[in-house]
Amino acid sequence: MQNAVFNITERTEKGKKVRMKGEVPAIMYGQSLEKPIPCQITKRELIDLLASDSSVLSLKLNDKVENCVLKEVQRDAFGNIVHLDFQYVKKGDSVKLKVPVRFAGTESLDARRLLLDDIVTEVQLQGNPSEMPEHIEVNVEGLEHGAQILAKDLVIPETLKMDLDPETVVARIGSLKSEVAIDEDEDEEATE
Repeated sequence: MQNAVFNITERTEKGKKVRMKGEVPAIMYGQSLEKPIPCQITKRELIDLLASDSSVLSLKLNDKVENCVLKEVQRDAFGNIVHLDFQYVKKGDSVKLKVPVRFAGTESLDARRLLLDDIVTEVQLQGNPSEMPEHIEVNVEGLEHGAQILAKDLVIPETLKMDLDPETVVARIGSLKSEVAIDEDEDEEATE
């Protein structure tokens, strides 16, 4: 299936002026480009782009389609997108991307009064951008109190490399009851 193509245009104005027109400023950079290209995207195109489930995006700039990955989304204090960074990639390029870690099955933990302590919420992967997953899913449904999920437990494609020590704790399962008990003990000590 062919990826959707998103239209962007080259810009000569400063980002503030572009935002005043209702568009979002961006930059496209990469080793294969002579210099970074300032560009802009309409909010309608941006909504479609962010809804895409592909890690490699096809951006049409100056009647030429470029393959890029979205490296960074900058937001203001209100959560509005104010700038985008695209990295140009050509076939065979290796890129580093931060991929979110999502935890499935947390409802079963809640029912058993257990608590998920997610320590790492995203990991950096390196490799072919077309093989990058949208997210890494970890099922915590059957885990018990005291269980730990380590970086080596995360399932990623074999062709990708994770920039994280395999023994790094990604998440652990705690007990809601023990958290309350600790708080009560601290309160008792404070009153003595």
